[in-house]
Amino acid sequence: MNKLHFIVNPIAGKGQAVLDEAFLTKHFTDDNNQIAVSVSEYPGHATLLAKEALEAGADTIVACGGDGTINEVASCLVHSDAKLGIVPLGSGNGLAESLKIPRSVPKALQVIKTQSEKRIDVATVNGKPFFSNMGIGFDAQVISYYNASGHRRMWAYFKAFFKSLRTFKNEGEMQVELDGKKFRTQPFLFFVSNSKIMGYDISLTRMASLQDGILDVVVIDAMGRLHILFMGLLVLLHLNKYLKRIHYYKTKRLRILFKDKANTHLMQADGELHQLQTKEMVVGVEQGALKVLCPA
Repeated sequence: MNKLHFIVNPIAGKGQAVLDEAFLTKHFTDDNNQIAVSVSEYPGHATLLAKEALEAGADTIVACGGDGTINEVASCLVHSDAKLGIVPLGSGNGLAESLKIPRSVPKALQVIKTQSEKRIDVATVNGKPFFSNMGIGFDAQVISYYNASGHRRMWAYFKAFFKSLRTFKNEGEMQVELDGKKFRTQPFLFFVSNSKIMGYDISLTRMASLQDGILDVVVIDAMGRLHILFMGLLVLLHLNKYLKRIHYYKTKRLRILFKDKANTHLMQADGELHQLQTKEMVVGVEQGALKVLCPA
């Protein structure tokens, strides 16, 4: 008996309208499948539901939502025997895109039915897992405005981008240590990626792999508003090779020490905002630490 537990974020897309037990049972008609469905009601609730599903003996736990919901569920499955399934209902769906999981709900369910699994890397920041990317600087500011808007569409990202353009101030100075090297930067963006896609087929790290045990790091120097606009256009047009003042690194581990006087720093991890209360940040990766169902 294959025990499948679906955890649905009702805010993401229109998942609450279709992903109920009756709908899912029609897609999993085999007697060998046992279906259970839970609905997350607040931030962090998907994590509690995933832990309960594990304790109940679920073989596959399916996150139905965006990268934030996937993060909450997948964080409980690291180094476990349970497999992660994904039905991408969010706005960006960066991890699902990187894994080539279809946006179509029936097609995503078909991927889960086939039970074709891969082991993927799990990145961590100060011990907390993330699966797609994390960033300090401009992207965290954009997500802050995007979340505050209450909308989950591409136009809301653009609105948040232009609002951030008016108000953003470059990060304070930080010292970075990676691969035995040390350097200081006051970046517009400090970005660490475990996957290829940020969402909407937008990427700063198209050569990244979820299975190489390596993190892709992007550091973009401080820049003015016109440079930010031009950079955004190049990224949208997939013309990253023309980007200037951008530095790429590959590493298994890095350490950041904040040298400014600020007590907190805004960070996004898998699209969710966090206020860092520490002057030190350590980012690492565990190779093949998570089982995921995805197209072969």
